[in-house]
Amino acid sequence: MALSPRIELKLSQSLVMTPQLQQAIKLLQYSNIDLVDFVAQEIEKNPLLEVGDSSPSSAAEDINGAKTKEGSEATSDDYLTNPGAENLNSEAALDTSFDNDFTNDCINDGVQKSPTDNDMGLTSSSMIGNGGSSFDQAGSGFDLRLSEEISLSDHLLDQLNLLALDHHDKSIIRFLVGMLDDAGYLSESTPDIAERFNCDVAEIEKLLDVAQGLEPVGVFARDLSECLKLQQKANDRLDPAMEALLDNLERLAKRDYNGLMRICGVDEEDLRDMISEIQALNPKPGQIFGNPVSQSVIPDVFIRKNPKGNWIVELNSETLPRVLFNNHYFTEIQDLTKKKEDKEYLAECAASASWLVKALDQRARTILKVSSELVKHQELFFEKGVKYLKPLNLKTIADAIEMHESTVSRVTSNKFISTNRGIFELKYFFTTAISSVEGGESHSSESVKHALQSLIDDEDPKKILSDDKLVEILKSQGIDIARRTVAKYREALHIPSSIQRRRIKNAAF
Repeated sequence: MALSPRIELKLSQSLVMTPQLQQAIKLLQYSNIDLVDFVAQEIEKNPLLEVGDSSPSSAAEDINGAKTKEGSEATSDDYLTNPGAENLNSEAALDTSFDNDFTNDCINDGVQKSPTDNDMGLTSSSMIGNGGSSFDQAGSGFDLRLSEEISLSDHLLDQLNLLALDHHDKSIIRFLVGMLDDAGYLSESTPDIAERFNCDVAEIEKLLDVAQGLEPVGVFARDLSECLKLQQKANDRLDPAMEALLDNLERLAKRDYNGLMRICGVDEEDLRDMISEIQALNPKPGQIFGNPVSQSVIPDVFIRKNPKGNWIVELNSETLPRVLFNNHYFTEIQDLTKKKEDKEYLAECAASASWLVKALDQRARTILKVSSELVKHQELFFEKGVKYLKPLNLKTIADAIEMHESTVSRVTSNKFISTNRGIFELKYFFTTAISSVEGGESHSSESVKHALQSLIDDEDPKKILSDDKLVEILKSQGIDIARRTVAKYREALHIPSSIQRRRIKNAAF
């Protein structure tokens, strides 16, 4: 056969993901906060989208001539036979709204953060002052300044301005302030800082000593031991015995009191007094200037029992943005559009708005289907507790709802469910299986961990259970588990070894 260039026609099939399909997949794994941010961005750049009204007589109802059911609710029996929720529209046309009865300000407001008390006694003022100079005005002047919360960095920089240092040295200390974490510890090593400023390590250490003299005492420490040493030094209590104790905090955590008395050269009474002094210190001095506000977990799904005893699965309407396609505005502006570019832009906005409504609708359906099937498989957990949690994998749920495992994985990521036993991430219910001794039903790894924790909590301080003994007890309960698995689960639960537990539970003080 001659080797020469030639033209050939070839037919082939390939799977290509469109940008909209890729974005729909991303929507599945968005958390409720990420979803609100994404929808807000889409509404901002698309004039045909708007935030829906939470009132019963919404624009969508006027267009469609039918009301959508408030919330998204179905019993477990309903979803065993019909995973799709009747209260969600099957198809979303251009004039369809995604209605889940959420409030008007859901798009603009995130999770409300609860105010925290300032440990230094500085609280936020409840009155809004206008900053005037009159002494009669509420919330003005010196009282208002006292009510403002001061950050750790501001407090340190105010002290730095009073020190007699040159500009270069102050610049380095300002950099050190910026490297502090919330607890007040220095997060970068002195050699790295010296390399950054092209100077000797000894110079950085000298400036670090200056910085460690600032208040609160203990900041700029590189570890817990140094933090406590700085505080004891300020208290004039850093003698050789105390320094030896602070150099062996690991032994103190393990309650190795005999070893500590030998290392520090003190008796039992002196060691007890030294430990009491350490317990009075602040291991995180930076946090007195305001603890970081913890992010509250907002569940995406609720489950509860109805009067008949069936489990009801509901979507949390507060986490589902209600987006409307403004069909009236679209029709009005379509008649006024004459230029080809404007028509193309309007058609693109209409297609994007229609896609977003459908994608949000499909996302809600999928979360509801996965959650309902999950409740079906883990019903004993909700009835009796973690001991009855069954082994479960993604494939089981995927096969039941006729979806791919990757889809179920995305749905269960960053999603939380509120149950009668607390709030759990959906992934919590997917656990590996531990075989049964007599070939019976397998046990969930979480239920095995719970059984292991219960055995250790109830053990006699005089008869500490070794890992081998725990294996023996668990096997007597029908759980076929290896010793290395017990050790792995014990470490995952942050449970010390039997030797350490014996020392802790039988400690003299």
